[in-house]
Amino acid sequence: MKFNESIFDNEQTRKEFLITTSSLLISLSALSLLHCSEETPKQPSKNLNWISYTPQKRPTKNVAYSPSRILLKNGIIIDGSGKPPYTGDVMINGTTIEIITPQKIQFTGTTIDCTDKIIAPGFIDAHSHLDWVLPLDGHPELKNPFMEQGITTTVTGNCGYGVAGFKPKSTYLTMIKNVGKGFFSGDSSTQNDNFVKQVAVSLTSMRKYFDYCRNHGIPMNMVNLAGHGTTRMSLRGYESKPLSKDEMKTMLYLLEQAMDEGAYGVSFGLQYEPGIFATNDEIAEICKLVKNKNKIVTCHMKAYSALSATYPLKPFGTPHNIIAINEMLDIAKQTDVRLQLSHLIFVGSKTWKNCPDALAIIDKAIDSGMDVMFDTYAYHCGTSVINVFFPSSFLAKTPQIYEDKVALLKLRAQLELIVALLGFGYNDIQIINANNPELAKYNGKFLKDIAKERGMSQYENFIDFAKKSNGRARVLNHRYSSFQNILDLMKHRASLFMTDATPYSQGAQNPAAFGNYPRFFEIARDYQLLSPQELIRKMTGAIADRFMLKKRGYLKEGYMADITIVDWKNVKDNNTLTETNKRPSGIDYVFINGKKVVDKGKATGVLDAGMVV
Repeated sequence: MKFNESIFDNEQTRKEFLITTSSLLISLSALSLLHCSEETPKQPSKNLNWISYTPQKRPTKNVAYSPSRILLKNGIIIDGSGKPPYTGDVMINGTTIEIITPQKIQFTGTTIDCTDKIIAPGFIDAHSHLDWVLPLDGHPELKNPFMEQGITTTVTGNCGYGVAGFKPKSTYLTMIKNVGKGFFSGDSSTQNDNFVKQVAVSLTSMRKYFDYCRNHGIPMNMVNLAGHGTTRMSLRGYESKPLSKDEMKTMLYLLEQAMDEGAYGVSFGLQYEPGIFATNDEIAEICKLVKNKNKIVTCHMKAYSALSATYPLKPFGTPHNIIAINEMLDIAKQTDVRLQLSHLIFVGSKTWKNCPDALAIIDKAIDSGMDVMFDTYAYHCGTSVINVFFPSSFLAKTPQIYEDKVALLKLRAQLELIVALLGFGYNDIQIINANNPELAKYNGKFLKDIAKERGMSQYENFIDFAKKSNGRARVLNHRYSSFQNILDLMKHRASLFMTDATPYSQGAQNPAAFGNYPRFFEIARDYQLLSPQELIRKMTGAIADRFMLKKRGYLKEGYMADITIVDWKNVKDNNTLTETNKRPSGIDYVFINGKKVVDKGKATGVLDAGMVV
């Protein structure tokens, strides 16, 4: 493309062009991507020696019949602590684990034979956005996929987007509700649900939200965070100016109240509005509050690739994703808060090489005594919203800027440059949920194909989707990250596992909503990356420790009966590049608080087994 000099009004707009162009490069970093065909090496054969043991004679133990008891017998027990596996039996009684023993239990009641299968604590999703989904009436298609991959507990309210903790009677509650409806609560099939239509956001306090969930019933256990972004939004919407002293005082009060009422900490979304407008002083003040409450901060950082608009453009300077990590570590060091770096990814091929440097920085911080970890997933594809491709200067002027022809011309030039520099284009962006009735028929299709079908240019089609969805069209992006990055992240001592997935009733799906945890098993087993006990700890006990969950994450007598039984030889993610909503193989049984929610690989229909943790 040839750039006409008239695009730039003056030297200032030249500078803005350079800055916003770099922003687009890194704005892509909000996406977790899977493009297995190019970057994943040929998968090795199944490693059937991953678990080996010699059968031993086991003494017997008699347990009396009770209808509340369920025996899981002769399984490979991996308890979430990282200790080596052993053969044993587990007895569930009601909602709790009554007995764990290497002995052979003699019992005449309900029994499941777990021979050559792993009995593990129920998996915990360390980063999700299901706080808008769990309280929905019914909708098993949105909830079952998580249970069918073995998840029993999920950490919600991430990336600065919370479902409660707002200023009462705020004039911005409708704005927050529209964001939640479009971003997290499924699609058109859920818009008339009682929670979405009548209840959500009106429950401004965390206590009211939790009471609703308890009374309504939820399918999985929920660990919820207060969202800095939505709490800030309840004070002043998307206004980009720094908070006043009174506004800051009010926000700290609301976040403190949310934590006092049960939130486990505060999440930041520093690449999304309004979190993108927060100053480091604002972030630090909130971190001090969280520290005083002995809670945790989770952070979607300002940058996840080598260049971004968040920082000044210096082509040969420190990569922006490294600056973002250092910036959050500096704040954590200053405030002594427990810091969880959300979905650590390395977006764009020129960023992949920064992974070892980033992990070395995190290691140095840990060795110095800082309490920092990160979470990761097993894919290198994933979802975000279409406006993540826009610079903050553009976002600050929406929706009016969609009518500014000069601004759109500049943006077009920037996007064309992105394609040239990153090799990432419209053919890599797949619409999951258009969030607009007129455009819903294109759900599941790629932008490149949609543009041809509509007789529009690629750019005009892209802008039309952004404008008509208010920037909230959900997209699945392909051709990002590297498989080696994923291996390095999985095996790192500070990594925890998560999905970061939002499910939908129609259109394309994020494969992590269906097969993420089975894929972790496949990678660890067949690439000989982690031992079974190391793998399972990262998805159970280590996450429970991180968020200070009581009686979860371990197989221990007296703990809640959250249990996942895995056929370790046959566990498999069945998703492909074109079919991303496939039920996995090998997750045979799942119990949540003693209720069987998955039986022989399929959900049982129980949607009220969970608890607000």
